[in-house]
Amino acid sequence: MPATDDLSDAERTTEELADIMFSGNVIEVLFAPLLIFRISLSGVDLFVRHSLTDDQIADLAGSFSEGEVRITMPPAVPTSGPALVEAGEAALLNRALQARNMLLGR
Repeated sequence: MPATDDLSDAERTTEELADIMFSGNVIEVLFAPLLIFRISLSGVDLFVRHSLTDDQIADLAGSFSEGEVRITMPPAVPTSGPALVEAGEAALLNRALQARNMLLGR
């Protein structure tokens, strides 16, 4: 795809997403406020988004001087059921996975 292309990934067809992946690029889908899916020919990665507080950032920065990477986590927040996602996010994730399967012949 040309660098001047200003379509968002959410507006792309399965075939356009396949072209992007075939070019060696990664499709990134932000799924609800919590998850990030990165889909490429080499695999599908899932990351959990977590914003750090000022105290956590200070702790992380201070740990580098000690040769560590330390993130102080708050107590777990109880979940109240499945995460709600926008229909567009779900559709984009579905098309990206279909594009990957199409390229891999699955």
